[in-house]
Amino acid sequence: MKKITAICSALLLSLSMIGCTAKQQVGLSSGVSKDTSDISQKTKETEKEEKNTVDKYTKLIGLTRDEILKKLGENPNLVDEGGLEFQSAGIRVWFGEDGKTVNQVFMNSKDIDFNGARVGENVEKFKSIFGKPVLEDKESAYINFDYKGLVLHVPYDSKTQKVIAVYLVKEWE
Repeated sequence: MKKITAICSALLLSLSMIGCTAKQQVGLSSGVSKDTSDISQKTKETEKEEKNTVDKYTKLIGLTRDEILKKLGENPNLVDEGGLEFQSAGIRVWFGEDGKTVNQVFMNSKDIDFNGARVGENVEKFKSIFGKPVLEDKESAYINFDYKGLVLHVPYDSKTQKVIAVYLVKEWE
């Protein structure tokens, strides 16, 4: 058993060294470096796309100010009513009456996947995905859905029917 472990360790170490050498050689040739850079960029975009879902943001509800700062890893800008804007994440958050825990997340990025719908698409797509709204106000042009115990507040342009943004809210008042 010890021999197998030693062989596996040596093999992994050898493979990691080959990877380091390959990266160094890539840097020597500008054409190859560009291709590798493009692949690396596409991989980052794919990872971002896979991770950028509505469920990612539901996990922010209930976090304290310190917890959200640590989780998002960036210095936010202050916005109206005591909210914080995280530019890299493309979101804004507001805190509950206690001022301590996140109770609202604002998202207007077209990069966020709402179970197959996105900001900028027709509001009917949100209806087809999230089902019957719990509240719909056509005059104010918004729809609320129940989503995992939270309110998914979807304002849209009354003329074009395109979704403008999405809020995740702990409670709708």
